Amino acid sequence: MYDINTARIEDRLTHMDRMLTALSQLTLQNGQGITEKPIELLAMERALHTCIEAIVDVGNDMIDGFIMRDPGSYADVVEILRDEKVLTDVQAKQLTEVVEFRRQLVNEYTKVPAADMAKLVEKSVEVLGQFAPAVRSYIQKEAF
Repeated sequence: MYDINTARIEDRLTHMDRMLTALSQLTLQNGQGITEKPIELLAMERALHTCIEAIVDVGNDMIDGFIMRDPGSYADVVEILRDEKVLTDVQAKQLTEVVEFRRQLVNEYTKVPAADMAKLVEKSVEVLGQFAPAVRSYIQKEAF
């Protein structure tokens, strides 16, 4: 029997869904390139950052609970989820790019490349929205 903290995973996925709603609104409002409004850039940074943290935290919870191999990096968490068929190859490729942007948001936070961030969000919002259903489906199939 697996030891999966589904309540914690669901809490993080629900938060991620809220952040994705914000990201979608920011990209739809904007439409034609990067916003110049500081508050919108800050909102985008925070929403993207918490989505990345949710992916990594949920991934680690699943890796621990389903006794998968140990990750060596944040990107490796995504690769393990791909290896275990939680994510498709296409999803994993795009999510790896998103997770790797974490370095910009956390370590280089004084000079986050806004245009790169906006392009990444616009390109990734769909696959980010696929993460929670993929996780929920895998848990339903494997844990019960």
